[in-house]
Amino acid sequence: TKMHVVFGPNIELQGGHYGNAVLSRHPINAHQNHLLPNIDAGEQRGVIVAELALAGTKESLLLFATHLDFRADERERLASAKAINDLAAKHPLRPALLAGDLNATPTSKTLDRFKSMWLPANENALPTIPVTQPSQQIDFILYRPRDRWKVLKVKVLDEAIASDHRAIFAVLELLPAKGQ
Repeated sequence: TKMHVVFGPNIELQGGHYGNAVLSRHPINAHQNHLLPNIDAGEQRGVIVAELALAGTKESLLLFATHLDFRADERERLASAKAINDLAAKHPLRPALLAGDLNATPTSKTLDRFKSMWLPANENALPTIPVTQPSQQIDFILYRPRDRWKVLKVKVLDEAIASDHRAIFAVLELLPAKGQ
């Protein structure tokens, strides 16, 4: 891909690891994988926080990449949303994106918790699962702070081979900080 990559292992699996990865055309200055709360011995989940260098500016972007618990009980997703929000709160003015399979619908308590700090790139639901005939959205791109971003386009890609989900794609413009 000729892209920069980081991987955050969460589980040992079949002689390797299972977790999250970030591919970026922008250099990755730093990254850290944070293990998320694990309730009732589910699969260990994590979030990668990667700092991406942006061309033409001294400013960097924080990218949070995650895949949350899939079980019907929402407790672990709610705890994970709190943990991710707590990490983001340490950088209140930095431009940040959160992307991943949140295993939560737009009307869920988990999304409500995220929306206390983040804004979804899409205002209306864009179904991403099941891959053959998507009927609900559980994959999201969210951003913060509100005044730093302009959403130009959001869509679900018409591709059903690479994953068991349809990919959500967004084009966002990073706006200058106030006073710049």
